[in-house]
Amino acid sequence: DLLIVRRVIEAQLSIRSSTRTDIDDIATNANANANEDPDVTATYAATTTTTTFIDNLQKLPAATDAWFMFIGTSFFMMEGSITLLVPLQEAVYRKEDREKFPMLNQIVTSWIVVFYIAFSVVCCAAFGDQIQTALTASLTGVVATITQLAYSIAVILTFPLQAFPAMEVACQVIGINQHTAQDNNSFVFRRNLFATIVTCGLGVIAVVSIDYLGNVVSILGSLFGIPLALVFPPIMHNRLVKDSSTQRRITNYLVMVVGFFAMGLTSYGTITSWDKGAEDS
Repeated sequence: DLLIVRRVIEAQLSIRSSTRTDIDDIATNANANANEDPDVTATYAATTTTTTFIDNLQKLPAATDAWFMFIGTSFFMMEGSITLLVPLQEAVYRKEDREKFPMLNQIVTSWIVVFYIAFSVVCCAAFGDQIQTALTASLTGVVATITQLAYSIAVILTFPLQAFPAMEVACQVIGINQHTAQDNNSFVFRRNLFATIVTCGLGVIAVVSIDYLGNVVSILGSLFGIPLALVFPPIMHNRLVKDSSTQRRITNYLVMVVGFFAMGLTSYGTITSWDKGAEDS
């Protein structure tokens, strides 16, 4: 009886050993076939990518220690629409169309926000913890390098156009005015010198804060984007519209208070959590 039990145990161990060997062989053959067959390789890669995407989506944190930067970044994101709102409405030719502009602007802005949210979630889920503030820095490969190069060229070529309004205001403030200048050559030289100094200064700031791009964007949105959206419009409305109702004027003052409070709170939060917003170069 003991001999029979021993033979049975040896047979089971032999079956298990051969089964493990067969499984290893099947896995090895599958990997070899995947490397040889492009279709299999593509299918395997797509499956792996999908799994990684879903895993990253499930692992997205609800909030981080630097969540205050989100507020300033959000206002910075919408800064363009804030400054262009009045000129766009005034550019509408017909009065009946101009009356429809507020509702149209709300619909368009809402869809833009929805797109931003979807785009951000997809990018965070795709890159996970490796995502950079500048999305192009998260890309790899030849196509990514070409994209980064094209984006850099676009920024360089459009920088003078972006800086022109602010440069004009700054020149007026420091007294570089074409109408008061003695001759045109003197005005051009002084303006170009000032523009060169400002550009070099911005370059130095960019190099120093290269690992803190998210913080810089947040502090700009906090100090300038929030007042531009919540402080200056109520002030101008109360100053320009003299016959507005008392309720409207009180509402404007409340919005101003909220704007000042949000500006101070988000700026303080961004500065105190500056190191938490750092990222690898």
